[in-house]
Amino acid sequence: MKEIAGTAEDLRVRHPRPVVSLTSAAAAVLVSGVVIVATQVGAVPPGSVRVAAAEPSPSASPSPSASPTPTGGLDSSLTAAIKSRMGSSTSSSYAVVVDVEGRGRVVAINGGRSMLPASTEKLFTTLPMLINHPQDRLVTTIGSSTAPQSGVVHGDLIVRTTGDPTLMGLDLTNLARQVHNAGVNKVTGRLVLGYGNLPWARTRSGWKSSYVPWDVGPLSPFAVHTNTWKTTAYYVAHPTGSNLWMLRNQLAKAGVRVVGGNTAAHNPTMSTVFAQHSSDTVAGIVRRTLRQSNNFYAEGLLNIEGWAPINAVIKAAGSSGTATDGSGLSLSDRRTAAGEVALLKYAHTSSAASLLMQALPTACQTGTLKDEFCNTSGAGHVWAKTGTINHVKALAGYTTDAKGRWVTFAIITNGDSSTSRAMKSIVNSVLQLRHYAG
Repeated sequence: MKEIAGTAEDLRVRHPRPVVSLTSAAAAVLVSGVVIVATQVGAVPPGSVRVAAAEPSPSASPSPSASPTPTGGLDSSLTAAIKSRMGSSTSSSYAVVVDVEGRGRVVAINGGRSMLPASTEKLFTTLPMLINHPQDRLVTTIGSSTAPQSGVVHGDLIVRTTGDPTLMGLDLTNLARQVHNAGVNKVTGRLVLGYGNLPWARTRSGWKSSYVPWDVGPLSPFAVHTNTWKTTAYYVAHPTGSNLWMLRNQLAKAGVRVVGGNTAAHNPTMSTVFAQHSSDTVAGIVRRTLRQSNNFYAEGLLNIEGWAPINAVIKAAGSSGTATDGSGLSLSDRRTAAGEVALLKYAHTSSAASLLMQALPTACQTGTLKDEFCNTSGAGHVWAKTGTINHVKALAGYTTDAKGRWVTFAIITNGDSSTSRAMKSIVNSVLQLRHYAG
């Protein structure tokens, strides 16, 4: 067995922003004086609120084949080298699993240990979306059950949300203008939010109370500007109602007067459409979610898809673990390094392989890895999801070794006294994989 390089490349790593985090809350949302008691029920059925989009652009990233069942056995020299690098991580616990294409599993250090995954949890949240409906778009629609007569809608004005987490204030302005351009000047009824089966819970189980609104905006079936355009206590408690008022104000500015108040309903009847806004494709939203590790987008995608598709993919991948949120902020989430490697290998046997490669941060080039691995052999050759919360650092993804073989890896540290030192150890461990020729 060929010996690996004796000295790992060293490099500077940027200091990550400390993450603070959750409490769970049943939401009682005040909408124009009407209290709507929110319960976390299912999600919008896939495909029911989306429209098809164009084909994705081809990926410029490598497209690895699936690694076969391990044949060569663990590599003791590589394992020792990884342990040496991880010894400087300041972590009370860590796990490392590495599979090499055509060689099998070469490193398995605490591979089955349950760990806090931090934002590598986003891999579990987003992969089902990439597999099941990557080119769908989330559509926000405004309409009514009746057509306008002489500029007047005799009835309610309905806003049908699909849970689009990327909706912005400018989008509401454009929607309001479309309503006016459709010949509507006055609405005799109410402004009604149709939210389908989207949940109303503002937080997830396992979150620290300090997470909202500083690390993630309060969750909502009708979000605007990731629900961070205000940080007042009232807004954090009532984001949906406040966002509906923002839309009402935009309608008024556009010349559309709504006489009645604001309210919400599961599925109000809409036979006439006045305005629509379509999001980027789901694949595009996932790309933004993974590259920037956007907590709000991840939670929004979970609201839309629900747990069933995630659990189905985990089972099909032969992975494991549990989670209570989609972003990895939850202190109740538990994954294993072996489970993350299983998920990543499954991803590259699926239809989502190239889309995931486009979405993952690239070392020294994009996203949360833009400032990592620079001036090393890893630059441009590591595609991986980062993870950071207090005392936790993780990296899970792909690289290639000295023989050009595809490498799938997951490294998770918990109990870090210094997450920057933990990241340096992780980076230097991945650089060992880049040198590997065993």
